[in-house]
Amino acid sequence: MELNCKNCQAMLSEDSKFCSQCGQSIKSTRQPLIPFIKESVHELLDIDGRLSRTLKTLFTKPGLASYEYDQGMRAKYTPPLRLYLVVSVIFFLLFSTFQHFFIVAEDYSATSLDLYSKAMFILFPLFAFYVKALYPSSYMVGNIVFSLHVHTMSYLVLILMGPLEVLGQKHTLFLILQAPILVYALWYFIKAFKTMYQASWRVTILKSGIIYLVYMASMGVMFDVVLGK
Repeated sequence: MELNCKNCQAMLSEDSKFCSQCGQSIKSTRQPLIPFIKESVHELLDIDGRLSRTLKTLFTKPGLASYEYDQGMRAKYTPPLRLYLVVSVIFFLLFSTFQHFFIVAEDYSATSLDLYSKAMFILFPLFAFYVKALYPSSYMVGNIVFSLHVHTMSYLVLILMGPLEVLGQKHTLFLILQAPILVYALWYFIKAFKTMYQASWRVTILKSGIIYLVYMASMGVMFDVVLGK
């Protein structure tokens, strides 16, 4: 049995999932809402094993997902930009919905949060440029993938740290509980550089430290400009 693509009318075989001419999915949107939503979420998050594998690798093997993605082993991982967008949206939604859990002393408006999220789309490529400057033999695309993974992990760490920071104002136990997360974040940052760029520990610590300091200074300037608006 042959089918016609609804977009370009090309002839398709019965087992086709996408049109060989225009690339459009042959699945119809004329279906009940709930199945359509489930299918859309599945496609967005790649809920086929890749998402869980990517997150597990990001948490337990810093830099490995970036390194393997750069080496061409991409099929088993969720696309870095898609993962970053999903995690960043979740982070900023939590941040804006539960501001009092994350920020107590200051009152940020929804507009400020929106500007922060937009500023990050300038900062994560900037991070990749800094990496390129200190690792000149690296490729920019690989650096961008690495930056996306590092920033994705940063959001996930902040999601864990936020409630503990607020609860720490009520009991010092929660301040103590932040220590392992901070140690993990420091270890993660350095180890990710070591795995991705395969330099010695001495070179890795030196270069990652420089990149961190310069990047944090750039972030401070960027956020001052954003809030200044």
